[in-house]
Amino acid sequence: MNDDLAWLAQFQAQLEENPTLSPAQIAADLDLIFTNPAFEQLSFVALVKLLIESPVWQGFDYENNPYKALCLQLSMEIEAYNLGLQAEPAYHSRSHFKDVCLGITLLLGQQNVANNNGQSIQRKPGLAGMIDASNPWFLVAEEPWILLFSAIGHDFGHPGMMNTQPFEIEKKSIEKINFWLRALNLPSNFIDEFMPKVETIILATDPMYLNTLLNIIQSTSPPPTKLNYLSMLMVEADLLASSLPTHGLVLTEALAAEWQPHYPDKAQILMAPDGRLKFLQHIDFLGPHAQRLALNASRMELIEQLQKSKLISS
Repeated sequence: MNDDLAWLAQFQAQLEENPTLSPAQIAADLDLIFTNPAFEQLSFVALVKLLIESPVWQGFDYENNPYKALCLQLSMEIEAYNLGLQAEPAYHSRSHFKDVCLGITLLLGQQNVANNNGQSIQRKPGLAGMIDASNPWFLVAEEPWILLFSAIGHDFGHPGMMNTQPFEIEKKSIEKINFWLRALNLPSNFIDEFMPKVETIILATDPMYLNTLLNIIQSTSPPPTKLNYLSMLMVEADLLASSLPTHGLVLTEALAAEWQPHYPDKAQILMAPDGRLKFLQHIDFLGPHAQRLALNASRMELIEQLQKSKLISS
């Protein structure tokens, strides 16, 4: 494995070797990953290339996989686009894109996958048990790669503003991806089958859709579809870094800076003492991959800490 991602392998090894790690310790370790200088110094394209070559994604690879090259090509397209901007949004920048790609890798790294010889790489039971083929969240074939592709492109061309109508900015990102994809002269039937899945997953990242998605995932009649699970995993990857105790504060400040020119009142609310508390109370992590990372448990502990500090200050 490339030394540039050694810290990622070390985290996974520690997680599997110490299944009794507390949620607070896992969150602290995740904080260190997202603020690791080696990670921060990587370009968006360099990170995607390293992730694709990492054991997690090699384990998901399969013969004649068309998505691996498309993921790298899309990251190159987005890198070039953002380099051409006068200034990137303070939050919805390539740093955020990197966070989300790392987030989806960390999540899917908790699943049992096959190695290049087709043999299963078994994860130790650890925090929340095995995620194998008997689990409805278990991903196979192209499903992980569709998620990585969606993570790479989910905020393509984001203007650093809020939607004025549902899915407005997400639809524009999808349009950019679709236009780029069709310019590659790929078979139209491939794109026609691929893009509706990408579209559904990216649309789910509209913050206003979160409660709807959470209700779908928790419904038993009808039960969630695989595309619902993929969408939830995408949203969890989108929120992962922002939920962390330390890095999350930095990202909150970045989002407030992004909003300040357009929505100063909302930026002020975001930076208010209870702004972060309200955010953490609004989100949720429901999937077994997230459970293996103790994301919801650490979120609840952080909420409790913030509530106590609020009572003390008042």
